[in-house]
Amino acid sequence: MGLAQQLWTRFARQLGRTAHGAPGGAARTRPARHARFRRKTGHVDPATFADVLTDLIERGLDRKTRLHVFSLADFRAAVGGKWDRVQGLVEIAADSIVCKHIDLNRDVFTRLDAETSCLAMPQASFKETQTCVAAIAQDLAVYLFGDVVVDGRSAQVVAAHMPMRTAMDSDGGLDRPAIQRAVEAALAAAHRSTLTGLLGATAAARLSSGDQPIFAISGNGARPPPVDGPQWQPVPPPPPRRHQAAESPDWLETQLEQQAQDAVKRAKPMAPETSLKLSWVPVWVTCRQAVGAFQARVIRTDEDAAQPLAGAQAYAGAAPIEALTLDRFVATQAANELKALFVGQHRTGLTVPLHWMSLAPRWRDCIRIPFEDCPAAARRKLLKIEIFGLTPEIPASILHSLFEPLELVGCDVMARLPLTAMDMIPSLRGVRAVGVDLGAWEDEHCDDELFVKLARFRDTARQSRAACYVWGVQRRSLITRLAQAGFSLLSGPCLSGAVSRPVPAADSSRAA
Repeated sequence: MGLAQQLWTRFARQLGRTAHGAPGGAARTRPARHARFRRKTGHVDPATFADVLTDLIERGLDRKTRLHVFSLADFRAAVGGKWDRVQGLVEIAADSIVCKHIDLNRDVFTRLDAETSCLAMPQASFKETQTCVAAIAQDLAVYLFGDVVVDGRSAQVVAAHMPMRTAMDSDGGLDRPAIQRAVEAALAAAHRSTLTGLLGATAAARLSSGDQPIFAISGNGARPPPVDGPQWQPVPPPPPRRHQAAESPDWLETQLEQQAQDAVKRAKPMAPETSLKLSWVPVWVTCRQAVGAFQARVIRTDEDAAQPLAGAQAYAGAAPIEALTLDRFVATQAANELKALFVGQHRTGLTVPLHWMSLAPRWRDCIRIPFEDCPAAARRKLLKIEIFGLTPEIPASILHSLFEPLELVGCDVMARLPLTAMDMIPSLRGVRAVGVDLGAWEDEHCDDELFVKLARFRDTARQSRAACYVWGVQRRSLITRLAQAGFSLLSGPCLSGAVSRPVPAADSSRAA
């Protein structure tokens, strides 16, 4: 009778019943969904998972249990065309990590697609659930991605939490559009991590006191009484724009296509073997009378190149997509340094150069998103984005609206121009400072002649209420004259060589 009892019990459970007594005895039936919930735990299919959620809602357990959604959509976007090759391995690894952390006899887990999975833990406490979800997200990020940067960006694992009722449609199935909206909201919240979340309320209140940015652009010529040397007040920001500038997207798209065609003719385009790294050039901040900032400089090394290409030279002859790859690398690495500086309470600013073609509508988000993960106070006080590569051939209608996408970053915007292109300055709307790079061309002038041209460039910038800066100054005598003349930011070989990290020794010891 023992074997018959076991067979009968198993058969009754498959029919959604629970047997009491011997075969042929009275058997009390319950809804199939309840039996399935008791039996179907662990890794289940989406239809069964929807039945489990419906059962929890009917029994009122959804008041204390939320649905947890893990998404690898950000990683898929970063991988791009490689996703089809790694999709199967990612699914297996992700499922193994989730199942390692949950109780397969109590919790229920399903995969909606290759990049999205859902978890419910109805019998776990709030603290247990919180710990488990955080551990899963952390292990997914470390195991799948580690410190890898894909095309200049690092991917994130998104863990979204939503009410169970919100995840269900009217037919009792999973509402996949609602789940996708929750994932998108969670990703946006991750990009907008706050200062309090990083440092705690006390440190956040201390660092966020005051509205003046730590890394200030100065040089408008208005000088108050000197205090420990000459000081210049920051230029007030321009008023918000109310007009709608005329755009010519067709012209910009034509330029991208033309640049791409020209790049095909080059003998040595960027290859998978090309290596990139970032160095930092010290910047003299005039209003602080010290090295108070660092300028990012990308260094590109091709496999068979005679020597590395640094700064703007790394972009020479690059196709638009190659320039975007360089900019994504620079933006991602700079964003990591910005967060580290802010958390470490360093008063050091960062100037991040990006090519103007990366501001095209099809690509502009690629260089903006990495900075959204930085605290707003860090972007406002420590970050300045510099757009370079601008030429007089760019129409004024394009220049009027070119910098608008960067307003969402919440930092100052700078524009680097040729020394002979000062007529472009009035067309640069929303730009906080304009400057030149003397290292980009051969120095054929004496200091006096060069200073006259730079002073004329500075005066034109002041008429447009913009500060002025100069990179690549070769001689220390010239950099002293420029600092005294009110140029805001200065750099060059005569000041200091590049370093691997943007943290001055004095600032590091003081913060410690």
